[in-house]
Amino acid sequence: MVSIRRVSISDYKDIYMLNKELGYLYEEEKVRKKIKYIIENKKDIILVAYINNNIIGYIHGSEYELLYSDSLINILVFVVKESYRKNGVGTALIDKLEEIAIEKKYFGIRLVSGIDREDAHRFYERNGYIYRKEQKNFIKLFS
Repeated sequence: MVSIRRVSISDYKDIYMLNKELGYLYEEEKVRKKIKYIIENKKDIILVAYINNNIIGYIHGSEYELLYSDSLINILVFVVKESYRKNGVGTALIDKLEEIAIEKKYFGIRLVSGIDREDAHRFYERNGYIYRKEQKNFIKLFS
């Protein structure tokens, strides 16, 4: 049975591996430092899903403040190990994030999902999320 809890610094290696599964090659030590910072910051919510102390997924939500809407939680990362998908793990993670968001009086949750991630889109719709619009994602990095 899957269990959900808040992330701890000691989870960094598992988070690093899950990030790699998503294609993000961010250094392991940097992941550890980011988790520590986020835990101390208390603005973000990171939940991990685990079975028998093995982390199999995580969801990272952050405060999303707008001048045209009440406060939302923005899902920044949401991943479940491939071998555990379609077994309720993702639903358990998103349900817990929603529970916390409601407790903290957020207006709702929003997320952006890659256009080609059709299985993920069906998952979100099954969980009550409404497709609003297509977007393009731009970034400018400073070295």
